[in-house]
Amino acid sequence: MTREEINVTVLYGSETGTAQDTAEELWINAKRNGLKCSVIAMDDYNLEHLCSERLILFVASTTGQGDTPSNMTNFWRFLLRKSHPQTLLKNLKYAVLGLGDSSYEKYNFAAKKLNKRLSQLGAQEMIPIALADDQHDLGIDATVEPWMKNIWRIISEVLNIPLKPSHQVIERFSVSVVPRTDPSVAEFTKKVSADIYEHELEVNSHLKFATIMRNTRTTALDHFQDVRLIELNIPNVNYHPGDIIYVRPKNSPDQVSRFFHLLREHDVPLVPETLLSISDKEIKLPHCLRHPLTLRQVVEQYWDLNYKPRRSTMQVLALLSDNDLEKEKLTEFSAAAGQDELYSYVNRPRRNILEVLGDFPHTTRRLNEKVLFEVMSPIKPRAFSIASSCKSSPGEVHLLVAVVKYKTKLVEPRLGLCSNWLASLQEGQRVICWLQKGTFKFDWEKPMIFVGPGTGVAPFRSILLELEAAKVDMKDIILFFGCRSERKDFHCREDCERLVKNHHLTVFSAFSRDQEDKIYVQHLIREQGALCWNLLLNGGKIYLSGSSKDMPKCVREEFVDMARKFGDFNDFEAENFVRNLEKCGRYQTETWG
Repeated sequence: MTREEINVTVLYGSETGTAQDTAEELWINAKRNGLKCSVIAMDDYNLEHLCSERLILFVASTTGQGDTPSNMTNFWRFLLRKSHPQTLLKNLKYAVLGLGDSSYEKYNFAAKKLNKRLSQLGAQEMIPIALADDQHDLGIDATVEPWMKNIWRIISEVLNIPLKPSHQVIERFSVSVVPRTDPSVAEFTKKVSADIYEHELEVNSHLKFATIMRNTRTTALDHFQDVRLIELNIPNVNYHPGDIIYVRPKNSPDQVSRFFHLLREHDVPLVPETLLSISDKEIKLPHCLRHPLTLRQVVEQYWDLNYKPRRSTMQVLALLSDNDLEKEKLTEFSAAAGQDELYSYVNRPRRNILEVLGDFPHTTRRLNEKVLFEVMSPIKPRAFSIASSCKSSPGEVHLLVAVVKYKTKLVEPRLGLCSNWLASLQEGQRVICWLQKGTFKFDWEKPMIFVGPGTGVAPFRSILLELEAAKVDMKDIILFFGCRSERKDFHCREDCERLVKNHHLTVFSAFSRDQEDKIYVQHLIREQGALCWNLLLNGGKIYLSGSSKDMPKCVREEFVDMARKFGDFNDFEAENFVRNLEKCGRYQTETWG
């Protein structure tokens, strides 16, 4: 095959946009190496072309308990058809890149399943499957970047074509400034919507407008952390306990002001009122950008101003820079040998894109409306466990949100984009959101053990309120809750006390700072080992929700120890017992970093 005959197809399965971003990075890399390339979501791909494809790169994330992303579902079903011959894809050479989180039991399961099935259908694997882990210090880049570099070398060798590397900034979209003198500006301005995603409601029926009903702080005012119970009104909403809600956050007014101050400070000729016309090139344009937008709207609602720049961002800035010192440093951050230094500069102190641009003033002066779309990263939707019940609160969805704020070595405290935005919302304001099946699959017919410290209690509040509305006796349900102080951050305390009194729910609470020795949920599980073991012997199931840091590992160790103690198992048998619980869905986890 000649270079002109080769087309690299990149297919992705993405839930929140990370796999899509990575797939588009592959497209950019292909272009820089002089190759034709197309990139598309798996479910948007024309399956009639699959058997004639010669080269496909797959990027797949994993959701829930090893599930495929929603825009990969139909593609996966097609691959699973039993009628396919084992030689269906015999002409296809492929590579799979998985994006996952090792804190989940079924880590990168979607990518592993995909890789196995492609091989079963006769496709030829060019390079072993790569599994990126969000838990790594460098995040997914620790795996993605070396894999990307390697894949082009392999493609060159397999297809026997030399690469033609270029050093240009590759633009995904066609972006232009509409001159104020243009007579169409007035017409464009009329079409500008306050919310850039509002037009998407017309074409995506799963999207909804939610209205803030109440935004209540659940922690004491003198407590170090602000946690909110946010109650949303969504008419005719329908969901089940364990489901999750995705919301589209916006940047704070302060961050937006900082962005435009940065442009002014570095003489970039763009102002908030600059009107942009954006259209497709080779990558499909997001629906929210298909209407004329002011730069302020893009900055406020589309670009993530809290984004921690990755190696690929530094690479774009290095290509853009005309200052020797800045270019040298940015090139170093872009190189494999410079990843430890990049980690120390960006990841360790959580330095955001605005701070990085401020550190490279000569490079920042070269920004324009086109390059900004390659330097900035889109805001990802954020997922929250639903903390309410359709039966007890029809037309409502409740979220339990910990407002993220912490210090690093940088002067400015780090603020979570979505949590701080949600905390700022007032009654009557609207949020664009959508609902989706979550990780947990609750079984009401079996005893249940809930482990939900902090805001991890949210999905359990949902199922408990559902059971309360159905007048179910909760004598075979245990909730292990944990927080710092009984007086300061006992979330949903009134609900717990009512359910204990009226429905026989058993609650064990660990208040870690209310005594000299710290007590956590795992300590209470140890104390109640006999009770928990009895529920497990009767078919009980364990559900764990909370931070992925140390708690899930410590809790799991307690259940292994419980099996050893009460089941009279040796070490191997006890570990195998818990592993079997996980495999058959009797030990389910929902954790986050």
